[in-house]
Amino acid sequence: MNCSITSLLPIMAEKYGIVEYFGDHAGYRCGYCGKSDTNFSNGMWAHTLTVQSYQWLLERGWRRSGRYCYKPTMEKCCCPQYMIRISAKDFRLTKSQKKLLKKVHRYLSTGEKPWKGLEKVKPNSAGSVSVDMETTHCKPIMALTDGVSQERPAVPFCDNNDAHCLFTEIVDKNKPVEKFTSERKPPIKGSGPNSEKPKCGKAKQRRLERKRQKLAAQANIDPSEVILLPKKPAEKTIEDFLNGPMPDQPAHRLEVRLVRSPPGQQSDEFSKSFDTTFLVYHRYQTVIHQDPDDKPDRQQFQRFLVDSPLQTGHQGGKSPHEYGSFHQQYWLDDKLIAVGVIDILPSYVSSVYLYYDPVYSFLSLGTYAALREIAFTRNLMAVDPDIQFYCMGYYINSCPKMRYKANFSPSFLLCPKTYTWQPVENCRPKLECNAYSRLDETNAVDEDGDVDLASVAVLFKHQALTYSLYQMLCPNRKQDEAEVQEYSRLVGRKCSRSILLYRQSSK
Repeated sequence: MNCSITSLLPIMAEKYGIVEYFGDHAGYRCGYCGKSDTNFSNGMWAHTLTVQSYQWLLERGWRRSGRYCYKPTMEKCCCPQYMIRISAKDFRLTKSQKKLLKKVHRYLSTGEKPWKGLEKVKPNSAGSVSVDMETTHCKPIMALTDGVSQERPAVPFCDNNDAHCLFTEIVDKNKPVEKFTSERKPPIKGSGPNSEKPKCGKAKQRRLERKRQKLAAQANIDPSEVILLPKKPAEKTIEDFLNGPMPDQPAHRLEVRLVRSPPGQQSDEFSKSFDTTFLVYHRYQTVIHQDPDDKPDRQQFQRFLVDSPLQTGHQGGKSPHEYGSFHQQYWLDDKLIAVGVIDILPSYVSSVYLYYDPVYSFLSLGTYAALREIAFTRNLMAVDPDIQFYCMGYYINSCPKMRYKANFSPSFLLCPKTYTWQPVENCRPKLECNAYSRLDETNAVDEDGDVDLASVAVLFKHQALTYSLYQMLCPNRKQDEAEVQEYSRLVGRKCSRSILLYRQSSK
């Protein structure tokens, strides 16, 4: 960090952010489709940012990685990245999300691991087959031997193409084997239904009919005039699933702890758990993302997930937690299994990154953590109505690993032209035709992108100036006008006035 900027941070921190703009990067490798030089972005190093300024950046498509903020050049990228947010108040669980919450609850209460399907079993070198009964989750089968029912270990289904069949049929050798044919015998004619008995029907329909008869008798009207409105059962909320009843002695106990990370006064709990969190991160990167063992070191972890430019403090909000950067730690039986890095902003809870112990992949911790963070957003919203949205970062329609984000409903994508939020179900047909597309179908324009260059705030020689005054002091620096113009258009009018763009005192 530049020494002159460092000395100004305490003075400027409460009012302004301070950034250095780097402009458009040359094409580099895309981490989604693997192409070598088709990913482009604009970037800037954020020395400090107010949470309000960062929220405005987020609403113009910017994201942070540590202190580095970047905005994809979507019209040039191979895999355009659209910001996606979820309305926490109106969030509705899908069927698969309900199943996941039940699965985790069952594991916590009973210790039962989710059944993920039977894997193919191959014979060993001796020609026999070994079966792990704990992982197959098969029920025992009953076999008859000498007339006595005996329980035999169950084995998974064996495909006909397997070299060794696992099932052995136990039959009486003296009993002839019955041959089965596909021929169907004609049905035996009967006398038909008994007209003296009432017609068969579903129990629910019979109950409704009895109720109709009773109400008709009470009102002295014909039963056909009675209209019964079906009762719609109350839909369970995400809190109902997460706070479901547990036995007195559950098999496992899960605790989610919110700890503050730098900058500012980091919590003692964060400092004490730093080594543990790094080990989980290292295991996640090397196993899930196949990183070399020496790549995810402590310095990289610090820069990527610990350092943050966001200033701390309530700043007039009603949130029970201060704004800024936090780590949500998931402790299972006093063992750290996952960490979600989040930013709490005036109107958002923004997800930065999630990493977890691969041993617990069977719990689908990626989706589960997202659901927990949505519930956390709703919890903050109950005391601070301004916090309404959960931001999941970028959505890429062409990337299968990213498309799951659209399953969180209702979700909205940020239009790259007007910077308005559009329902994802309306956007998908457009993105199926063109990876980069204007999502807003109205005549809206980017009003915040109309910036008066003279009013852009800059930092020059320890002074906060407007760009017009800076030009008067440095008349020979006309060459940087194009860069300042590009910067102000990308960050928008509000950010161009609340963030100081650093200008070197000499070039």
